[in-house]
Amino acid sequence: MVEEEPLAEVRFRAMGSDCHVVVYGGRSADLEFAEAEVRRLESLWSRFLDESEVTRLNRSGGEPETVSPETLVLLCRGVRAQRLTGGWFDPFMGRDIVRMGYDRTFADLTGSPASGPGLTTRVLRTDGGEARFERQIPDASLMVTRDPWTVQLPRGYDFDPGGIGKGLGADLVSRALLARGVPGTLVNLGGDLRCRGRHPGDGWRITIEDPLAREVALDEYVRLQDGAVATSTPLKRHWVGADGRRHHHLMHPASGTSVGDEVASVTVIAPSGWLAEALCKALLVGGPRIGQPLLQQHRAAGIVVTPDGSVLRF
Repeated sequence: MVEEEPLAEVRFRAMGSDCHVVVYGGRSADLEFAEAEVRRLESLWSRFLDESEVTRLNRSGGEPETVSPETLVLLCRGVRAQRLTGGWFDPFMGRDIVRMGYDRTFADLTGSPASGPGLTTRVLRTDGGEARFERQIPDASLMVTRDPWTVQLPRGYDFDPGGIGKGLGADLVSRALLARGVPGTLVNLGGDLRCRGRHPGDGWRITIEDPLAREVALDEYVRLQDGAVATSTPLKRHWVGADGRRHHHLMHPASGTSVGDEVASVTVIAPSGWLAEALCKALLVGGPRIGQPLLQQHRAAGIVVTPDGSVLRF
């Protein structure tokens, strides 16, 4: 009989979310390390911290800024995700979401009227039956030099890590834990999670939360041994803007406005956390016609919950 490795876990608040780290065969020191790493990434990436690297980049006016290797990875993954989704995931909408009123942490924002100028509008064109955006950030516009690493953002655009940061953070922290000698781990940052290495039994059981908060629980879960899960919903993080309208943080790249509530939640299972997040946003914003081919192309699967409680699987 093979003896199971002990599980240890820690829960904490970071990145504006509930975080949960489980180590399989690890020690309390590994949990302390994981929490410290999540908070370190938050200090580098949060657009709500005045001295974070992302904040400095966004206010640099397109001038070079020195960044850490982790921030460089964040930026490059964001550009890559934009490219592989054909623009349906767009990390360069930082100014749009601020104009819409999301200019402080959600805890500070809730219940407060948003202020700012009107929203920008972009044109969505159709080529060969496939939807593509005129607004694209060429890879060459993200200028990178080394020794030390410096980055120049495209002039006129701000980077928003909110659509990819937690998934990538789970990727990086889980990898660092294995490098410390932890046999296996699950890192869950606000519902965007990554598991690696050894696992209990036949895998980690990941329950899909019911976005509708009904009395009858949503009986959906995935069994994951090595991979990532990301979930997005327009039903939780929302606020009333200065225009008296309800807004949320999931934005359509073509219009620069919040997407509708036709979908209650989208969950994507993919090989990595950053990819799961990007595909999740593309499926939620672009719908199945856009999202389903992307899922197939990148060895991913999706679960969509509709407002009437129906569950669709892709």
